[in-house]
Amino acid sequence: MLRQLQGSSLYKEVLGPRWSGLPATVRRLHEPGCARGPFTIRRGAGVMSAVLGWLCRFPVAGEQVPTRLVVQQDGALQRWERSFGGHVLTTVQRAREGGLIGEQLGPVECVFQVRPVEGGIAYEQVGAWLCLGPLRLPLPRVLAPRIEATALGVPEGMQVRVTVGSSMAGWLLTYEGLVRPEEEAP
Repeated sequence: MLRQLQGSSLYKEVLGPRWSGLPATVRRLHEPGCARGPFTIRRGAGVMSAVLGWLCRFPVAGEQVPTRLVVQQDGALQRWERSFGGHVLTTVQRAREGGLIGEQLGPVECVFQVRPVEGGIAYEQVGAWLCLGPLRLPLPRVLAPRIEATALGVPEGMQVRVTVGSSMAGWLLTYEGLVRPEEEAP
């Protein structure tokens, strides 16, 4: 169930008092704003991986891909637009009951427990849903995407690593790199 934000920041609201213990750069880049930096993108091999990657509009593989992140707050929602060398991947995030965050790409919403780890935050996926208008159907584990992600503060900015897979196709996509707030990026 969707939870209304009491404050102005999705992650501050979900993490509560744990928010202030995160590195300043991690807090800054999980609020509205822009960041950029080079990323490495890897795609899974095989026909099933290629088909699922095409359906999900994943970016193509590459090294040192210029990447831009734009986070926008719209009421209870945050829109995360990632541009990998001009290839745009946009998701919508929202607070869920129980201190969870839902992130939707197309008709699929993955639900995460976001927890502080040393130097940043980790996303632990706890479920996935097929969203058809107001109808939400839980996806069985065999059909659901599996996502692991970390965002760690480092002296140069924030180190991001996201891995996407599925039970049916195995590993589909990994993107990782360093982002800095746009006004600090070279």
